[in-house]
Amino acid sequence: MNIPDIKKDANFVLKVLNNTNNKVIHLPSLQRLIKNFQKKWCDLLGPGVIDFYTNLLNKNYKNAIQYIKRNERP
Repeated sequence: MNIPDIKKDANFVLKVLNNTNNKVIHLPSLQRLIKNFQKKWCDLLGPGVIDFYTNLLNKNYKNAIQYIKRNERP
């Protein structure tokens, strides 16, 4: 059995969050991606273990929102 690697998954989610082609329409999907990450790893590792990664992803999500809104001005 392969050992699950939380770091790979977190890096993938960060890569998606930091994509410069994200638009306002993508925001709900980005939030859902973070929730799916959190649910997967809480089920595998237990609650409280992934708090560091969840906080990191949420901070990057907030930065992504600011970047998207700043760049979508007419």
